[in-house]
Amino acid sequence: MKTKFVLFIGRRLSKLLLYSVSLFPVTMQAQADRKAYDAVKDVIVANYNARDYKAIYRLFDSAFTRKVSEARLIDFLKGNQNSGKILTTSFLSEEKGKASYLLQSELRDLILDLQLTGGYKISSFGLRNKPAMLFAMPLAVRSNNPKKTALDRAIDTMASEYFRNANARSLAIGIIKNGRRYLYFYGDRQKDLLPDSNTLYEIGSITKTFTATVLAHAVLNKKVSLADDIRKYLPAGFNHLAYNGVPITLQDLANHTSGLPAMPPDVGDYSDYDPVNPDAHYDSVRFFNALKQYSLDTIPGVRFSYSNWGISLLGHILEKVYGQSMDVLYNQFILDPLHMSRTSYVRNVQGKNLAYPHSENGRQLPVTDQGYFYPAGGLCSTVNDMMNYLDSQLREKDPAIRLTHQPTVNNIGLGWGVVEKNGVRHLEHNGSEQGSVAHISVFPEMNSGCIVFANAKTNLAKVIVGIQSVFNL
Repeated sequence: MKTKFVLFIGRRLSKLLLYSVSLFPVTMQAQADRKAYDAVKDVIVANYNARDYKAIYRLFDSAFTRKVSEARLIDFLKGNQNSGKILTTSFLSEEKGKASYLLQSELRDLILDLQLTGGYKISSFGLRNKPAMLFAMPLAVRSNNPKKTALDRAIDTMASEYFRNANARSLAIGIIKNGRRYLYFYGDRQKDLLPDSNTLYEIGSITKTFTATVLAHAVLNKKVSLADDIRKYLPAGFNHLAYNGVPITLQDLANHTSGLPAMPPDVGDYSDYDPVNPDAHYDSVRFFNALKQYSLDTIPGVRFSYSNWGISLLGHILEKVYGQSMDVLYNQFILDPLHMSRTSYVRNVQGKNLAYPHSENGRQLPVTDQGYFYPAGGLCSTVNDMMNYLDSQLREKDPAIRLTHQPTVNNIGLGWGVVEKNGVRHLEHNGSEQGSVAHISVFPEMNSGCIVFANAKTNLAKVIVGIQSVFNL
């Protein structure tokens, strides 16, 4: 017998996993009829929505459970909670002794694959994302693009390809090329709305570069040192935040080498957990209780491991250092000096000129409430504001900005990914929430860069790579 594992890891440790145990060659017709598969599927869905993962594990046969532990399966199912609750199901097909079902969930649609042995026991089980539906030809959307220059036409080609995705909504692109600004907007074809330079979008994890900039100011103002042990800024009860005598430093939090995971292990374990707003009810008490219980398994400052938890902790330490909230510090050090008057935490933007986010399967969502993790991803902004931010990164006049751009380890600055090729630096950061994606690229030596916003959980990779290529046009 052989067990096969296929694991994909995404934001917030979203996981897709295929478990299968090869048994005797049996056919679906010989072992179970369609009603049996429907019944088992219904039990899986009911227990998944109730987050009773142990009950799901009891559905598997002994050959499976000998190979896959209960803890392993529970970890997988918990990791996939950010698909949201399963709303409806439909039968797809029977093939090679397996039944497949479409599970339409709150945030994305999944395909469930099942194979049963006698006694309605599961021998093979898989969950995978339903592939995005792509139109053969992109549908026309409103745009301000005049399509007159080579740059206009190149951007339009990329945008048109993006709008082949059936769930694409709107797209906002800001470019600085050789110091000159260009703005391109593509509308929401379903609502016939065209965003503008003052439309608010979630910027997600690009917020981390703002938090890192506040840290840089604290360093230059001699409030802190990058080498400071974080326990210096924490109350009693955190002496364990070290490994082999090596403590976590402020720099480790800023460059994702702290050893802390992406999120606390108990996110999703509480009764008020909402996969549409997974962090909304995770308050300071839960945040620091989890930190007290977490034990490092690696030396800080060495291994890169992207951590929303770590950047959030950095933000709260800075609040303690300054005696001010992060939104006040953002305004003091970044937003006011750069005239970014429309940028604020998501909690302040409901009802304004907002590009409401949309899930992978097209459902409109509220803006994401980051709870106590707001220093890692809590800002909304506009193209106008972010063009000012981009310009400040290109010019590097502020010593704090220059400090954030200096690589530490693993090509990571303070909050920024930094790559240098042929003397040209490329700094970048992505943002991704439940229904929004964002990107910023900075090429200081070329005096060029871009920002891209979309209010749907769609893949922007081709758009981003395409825009970066136009800097040589």
